[in-house]
Amino acid sequence: MTEVTAPVRRFQRGLFRLGQWLLGHRGGPEGDIEPGLLVVGKDAGTRQVRLWIGTLVHGCAAETLTARVRVDGAVGAAEAELTLLRFGFDDERPVTGWRAGTRFFHGHVVVDRLMPDAWGEAHVELAPVAGLREEHRRASCRVRTLPHRIGIGDTLTALVGSCYDADTDTTNALDAAFRRLRDEVAAPDLTLLTGDQVYADAPAKFYGTMARSTPRTYGLLEYWTSWGMQRYGEHHHLGMRELLTHGPHWFLPDDHEFWNNWPQSSVTARHSYANIVRAGIGTVRRYLALARRRPGDPVPVPADPGTVPEDPLVQNYHPPHPDEWDAWGRASFDLYGSFQTPSVRDRDTGRITRGELDDRAIGDPATADPHRPPRHDPAGQVHRPLNQLVQRIDLDEVQIVLLDTRTRRTRRTDDPELSAFVDDAAVEQVLAIAAEAPVLVLVTPQPLLVPPYRTRLRERPLGSRVERAIDLQIADYPDQYARFWDGLVTARDGRPTVTVGGDIHSSYVGHAPSLPLLELVSSPMSLVAGSTLFETLFAVPAKLLRALSGGSAVRDPYAPGAPLARIGDLRSRAVTAPDPDDGDVAVSLTGLGRGNPEGLGLLRIERTAEHLFRVRAALHTRSPRGGSREVTVELRTDRRGPDAMGPPEVTAAP
Repeated sequence: MTEVTAPVRRFQRGLFRLGQWLLGHRGGPEGDIEPGLLVVGKDAGTRQVRLWIGTLVHGCAAETLTARVRVDGAVGAAEAELTLLRFGFDDERPVTGWRAGTRFFHGHVVVDRLMPDAWGEAHVELAPVAGLREEHRRASCRVRTLPHRIGIGDTLTALVGSCYDADTDTTNALDAAFRRLRDEVAAPDLTLLTGDQVYADAPAKFYGTMARSTPRTYGLLEYWTSWGMQRYGEHHHLGMRELLTHGPHWFLPDDHEFWNNWPQSSVTARHSYANIVRAGIGTVRRYLALARRRPGDPVPVPADPGTVPEDPLVQNYHPPHPDEWDAWGRASFDLYGSFQTPSVRDRDTGRITRGELDDRAIGDPATADPHRPPRHDPAGQVHRPLNQLVQRIDLDEVQIVLLDTRTRRTRRTDDPELSAFVDDAAVEQVLAIAAEAPVLVLVTPQPLLVPPYRTRLRERPLGSRVERAIDLQIADYPDQYARFWDGLVTARDGRPTVTVGGDIHSSYVGHAPSLPLLELVSSPMSLVAGSTLFETLFAVPAKLLRALSGGSAVRDPYAPGAPLARIGDLRSRAVTAPDPDDGDVAVSLTGLGRGNPEGLGLLRIERTAEHLFRVRAALHTRSPRGGSREVTVELRTDRRGPDAMGPPEVTAAP
């Protein structure tokens, strides 16, 4: 971080301490973050599980810790050892007041040679070092390996959730809801978390005080709280810990892992006034470059992918460089790659991020990382993704695919060839799987049954503009969106598909019978209470504009029977007048209703015969009094078209 004067540093420290006081932490810096050890099951295979281990220690001088892992139970017996690396945030200590001995260590380990389709327990024990309390040396979680396939008579249950703001879950309601589902409804075999698992930019009173000068520290605090390891004053926050210590988990990022509407919005709320001015100048430069560019003009490729590009055309049409906002963007990638989906480099080499220690100048052998992505990328190419864009769960006839549609978005959305919400290579990878899978479950951060922006603009000129300005969707990239949908429909060729999403603070089950396709959207787990100062101040005017323009503020767009999208619009790049006789429309079957009720989704896939699957898509309110909604359909893998998915049965339970 850049050098600042002593008065500015004192002001920054005062703001940080004010934020901690608002949280109820009145005991000084050492009480800001709780020490502890946590182990979480990440992705799994048929004979292996991947574990994440994280620990916060006070009064520790070590650079690494040794963790011994033991797995036992029906899954078999296996052992492994892992060196946990220190995650650096030393340059932020003058602001936080945290001592040098307050350290966070983390790492991923794969334990293999296990039995398929079995549960077990993973036990972690840390080797003793100075500062590590005895009660924080051991932790455990439940682990599960996957089956090779869903056999006849077997059921696979996936928990689905998105959008968790720890600051609004102070009564531990999510913890209680998960325990109720697990113990009384169905214990999930795996969990799909589709985005906004943390709100790194919320609420305004905290990021406006604590986050302005401490991107890594504040991000760590948000994750540590959401993962159930932190306190609010005297209140122990359970967060998602019980959920995260049950079986394997797959994660997708969305904007709030970074900041609202990322990358379209810069992180000006956390920056200095000078950086706000620089961000404004950058916006003007990009618009001027856009005005000067003629159709068909090439966009240059940076000679060095490790260097932040300054060309405004590159900034418009290439994915955002992870260092473009200095530590602000990089910290978000670092923490996501630790707490959520392991980064590409971590998967390939076993080397997890060391945070600020990886930022240090190249040439210092003690701290430098000359191969920190994207420094290692080939010259003359767009920098490669830091995180996994496509994740696959291979269950033979059933293929579950997760697609990250957030971290590779371009700023510009309207260029037919250059604007994109994800790399074309990732789309092709998904479509190749889709072309072979008898049953496809496609998981994305946002819903897929959404009309493209050009269609919404024709039907609601004001409302669509307001909604697009507040929250950009993949449907707002009309050309790649149409190519994606056309490719998906072609690849599926009438075979049954299930899509899963989140983000929108509404939960519903949709149906497109002609494809045939079922969509399950579950959001939120805990509703955010104002993510940015701008949204906090202008939430009421925004709702009023939506109401005046026929937007979702005046109706429930996911009420049973409500149209979601015309299939022809999804596949078309052109804007055509609606045909009143066109009945090829996706509709909502059921939902949890207006008012953003928090909840969780369950997707259960049961195989009842060789070519027959029964799918139950259920929505459960977080409150035990809210009840549930469930849609059941039968899928046939020996048929194509509408006959491959039976008529949906909708049930509701109080």
